[in-house]
Amino acid sequence: MTHPITRAIELLQQTRHACMATVNQDGSPHNTPYFFMYDAALEHLYWGSHPESQHSKNVVRTGQIFVALYDGNQLGGLYIQAQNARITEGEEFMQALAAHNAARARVGKQPLPRQYYDQSEQEMYAADIVKMWVNDWEVAPDGHIVRDFRAKVTAAELFQWL
Repeated sequence: MTHPITRAIELLQQTRHACMATVNQDGSPHNTPYFFMYDAALEHLYWGSHPESQHSKNVVRTGQIFVALYDGNQLGGLYIQAQNARITEGEEFMQALAAHNAARARVGKQPLPRQYYDQSEQEMYAADIVKMWVNDWEVAPDGHIVRDFRAKVTAAELFQWL
């Protein structure tokens, strides 16, 4: 089996869309697939969205998101807790746009000019990464998974494996 950190790195490098969990005003959960973007230091997550989208309303209200990266066909995953979610402005917007274009390049798409956002109702959002975990597992002698669990991982640990 692939080591959980190796799998997390593969997911960071290959994931196009992740699941972003937020909390609705009534306390019910809300989960949204979105185009996955992050900065090179793994300190921030970014996404583009319309301010009236449910997840946009939720993040502006609570500032909290939880993201899961996984491949339904393979074992392993990466979980990311982030806080201080916000609409970007100024230099932070430019950093978010750079992360957006880096993510687009990873999947073979052309970069977006700033004018895309200037002429659109979309906003660029950012959130600060607080914690990351990999999905790990305990295997019995017969090769079957006995239990799975989350093991905390840092950006530095992930970079050591690159």
